[in-house]
Amino acid sequence: MDAFLLDDRALWDDFRAHSRTFSLATRLLPRDVQLPVATLYLYCRSVDSVADVLLPKHGREAARHALDAMEQSLVATLNGQPPEGPLWPRLARVHARFGLPEDALRQLMEGARWDIEGCTTETDADLIRYSDLVGGCVGAMMLPFLTAPDARTAALDVPARDLGIGMQIVNILRDVGEDRDVLGRIYLPADRLRAAGVDLATLGTPTPAYAALLEDLMALAEARFVAGLAAVDRLLPIVQPAIRAAARMYREILNEIRAHGYDNLRRRAVVSTGRKITLTVRDDYAERRDALRLALVR
Repeated sequence: MDAFLLDDRALWDDFRAHSRTFSLATRLLPRDVQLPVATLYLYCRSVDSVADVLLPKHGREAARHALDAMEQSLVATLNGQPPEGPLWPRLARVHARFGLPEDALRQLMEGARWDIEGCTTETDADLIRYSDLVGGCVGAMMLPFLTAPDARTAALDVPARDLGIGMQIVNILRDVGEDRDVLGRIYLPADRLRAAGVDLATLGTPTPAYAALLEDLMALAEARFVAGLAAVDRLLPIVQPAIRAAARMYREILNEIRAHGYDNLRRRAVVSTGRKITLTVRDDYAERRDALRLALVR
């Protein structure tokens, strides 16, 4: 990545500022893949910004136009003719070196289009589908950095996507209030909300029914983490600690939601740096989860 040395610090600083958990875990990866991972993050954030920043400010037509332009830039980049700018030439270099999965790169834009077109989450299947579009694909994108070339099989794509889906469900549960109040979006399955008698549009503080609903969705995320972590030992040994750490750090956000009395409507759960470091050496997620549940029901 020598052609980009002058921009490397800015890229890494942006990565660290906008994704503290992922950037911290990335520090555990081999040095030669840290900047490629940061480049992949820049790509993901650029796509996300169309739906999360441009759409609210400038409307649906402007967002559609911007996403169409990004799709054209991605095609050119994958064909070795990247447009100028901070992202595309760098992504082209990473793709030439590692062979990024092109379908996964395109899939992220499908997820942005879901938000642009105002698609709704009616069922658990919709939640999983959306989480795969915007999170599972990231797990698939990461595989070239984590495996030997001859080990990149479809069998590894599934658990990689499981981890990505689990992390995305965590993101959704963490950001319920912000998504509702700032972006006007609700990702919690509508059929679950109706069954629980919860009107999320007007809910101000957590109720027992809302807490139970969150626990059910947390269980969905936890199952994906279990499935994904079970395959980590099939990755290159040198990257396994980083992936386990990233998964544990993200999953711990669920415990922080519990620690806040399931109030993800008025506050955003954050895992402290000290807690993240502890999780890299000791996975006590279940122990803390069970203690928090017991305390909350007393």
